[in-house]
Amino acid sequence: MSLKWSKTLMLNAFSNLPRRSTICARALVVPAKSTKQLSNRQKFNQIQPPPSVFSKLAKLGFGELRRTGRYAAIRKANLSKSNEKNVVEPEYKFPLLAFFAGAKIPSSIPPESISEIAFVGRSNVGKSSLINALAQSSTVRTSDKPGLTQQLNFYSVGRLFNIVDMPGYGFAFVDEEQRRQWRELMETYMQNRSTLKRLYVVIDARHGLKVADKEFLTMLDSSKVSFQLVLTKCDLVILPTLARRYMLMLQDLRQYKRAQKDVFLVSSRNNAGINHLRKDVLRSVGQLRSEQYYEDKTERQREKEQKEKKLMSRK
Repeated sequence: MSLKWSKTLMLNAFSNLPRRSTICARALVVPAKSTKQLSNRQKFNQIQPPPSVFSKLAKLGFGELRRTGRYAAIRKANLSKSNEKNVVEPEYKFPLLAFFAGAKIPSSIPPESISEIAFVGRSNVGKSSLINALAQSSTVRTSDKPGLTQQLNFYSVGRLFNIVDMPGYGFAFVDEEQRRQWRELMETYMQNRSTLKRLYVVIDARHGLKVADKEFLTMLDSSKVSFQLVLTKCDLVILPTLARRYMLMLQDLRQYKRAQKDVFLVSSRNNAGINHLRKDVLRSVGQLRSEQYYEDKTERQREKEQKEKKLMSRK
């Protein structure tokens, strides 16, 4: 074979090999780390509530986790605790609820007398329904239409204390002047009312804290007004999501100095958590009596109902 042909064959052989630069480039290719941040929904779904939270929800009346392998560890932990003696609280009740005053401007707010509690929240969050559930009444007007409450509505609870139903904040379907008047009315009442013992801020459990809620809580903090968060419409949220929502709310509360460091969970539809909140209301206004008092009262009511049934059956 001639020298010329040998060179040609060698060149052809090497030309079929990958170039060095290509080999090096391929060797240096490293999968890039994902820089994409998690969305708020993904962060929310990563929250892992402890078994104690699900036990709390079950005691309040929101049910238990499904019997699946996914929740086996949590169910097992709660089952071991369920063997402990459970203390059943008596049913706490309010006297008759009655409307006695309304205030559209600060000067029409009734003078201070007995202790008061107030409920406030975004429009259509369920404040009025919650008050009715607590008082076992239908006195407070309710509606699916946002913005029904347009003044401070004062209700007497027997002679024990008063309940105030406040206008909803964050209502977009009124002009700026109307919103300004509502804001002035509410701030005047909350900042100057010495008989106000507890302000309950009602939050929709389906949505958690929205921008309007956070702005309102920041205003309360800066005004040095103490408040208690209440998650309502909890029956409309599946149990794992409700547990995560509760955990996230506890975390959000850390930034507010004037917030009570727990969150009440309630449903006005099936009364879950209502008795627990009713007890807190009575404690806040200094009207909580001994458990024996409520147990005796419940027993007398039960005996009265049984006598009435017997009388009806004889007719």
